[in-house]
Amino acid sequence: MQKNVLDQFSSSIQSGYAQKSDVILEKETDTIFKNLFFCILTLFSDKVSSIKVDPKPFNLPKEYLFSDKHKKNLNKWLQRLEDIDDLHSELEFGKLKIDFEYWYYELGGESIQFVYQEDYLLTPQAAADALSISKVTLNKYVKQGLEYIDNQTHKRIPKYAIEIMKDPIYSIRMQQIAQSKKPLQQTPEDRYHEVIQELADLQLKYGTQTVQETFGEYNGDSMDDPTDYYRWKDLQEEMTEILGWHGGKKDQ
Repeated sequence: MQKNVLDQFSSSIQSGYAQKSDVILEKETDTIFKNLFFCILTLFSDKVSSIKVDPKPFNLPKEYLFSDKHKKNLNKWLQRLEDIDDLHSELEFGKLKIDFEYWYYELGGESIQFVYQEDYLLTPQAAADALSISKVTLNKYVKQGLEYIDNQTHKRIPKYAIEIMKDPIYSIRMQQIAQSKKPLQQTPEDRYHEVIQELADLQLKYGTQTVQETFGEYNGDSMDDPTDYYRWKDLQEEMTEILGWHGGKKDQ
């Protein structure tokens, strides 16, 4: 994207914070999001045929609009827009796609779906071969959050996901996005049984009952591959939330 346009965005954002104007910041947030949306569709048309989003506009509270986090996000995305023409690899595209999707949900969006070109999708066997794993292991990855497209009769894996699975940080983020969508697609009872099974798999793998017992004082930042740590932690938190629903706390 042209630098003079980005400079105008940046100037308007700074003005919005200086004037404490939620109107300016809402407008610039929406404009940056839409520019990213159309850049992805235009520059990566060989991978993505369309992006479907919930039509409702973002409803951002003032405390979020004026937060340091949001200000950093806006400036970060301006830089990403400046560099977007130079993204060529599957890993670079995957990181952009995941970060964009993550930001959409952070802004309060309810549903976003990437529709891929048919020749950009791999069969499960081709994906397993590319990752040098078995189809059984691939299915475990799918359950944990590896992105896949379900065409009713078969699953297909977008090519970028192969490279993302080799990156510990972004593979975790992809899984987090997938898991956050599941409550919208399943009843609490169905999700409860699925979480129970995933927790049991981790407990059997490590021979322990909890993530705290397994990893002690370690955290994800100090691990070479923190995938299981974050997955286990998220599952325990989700189980607590599901039990809260079951107990009626969410209805009060």
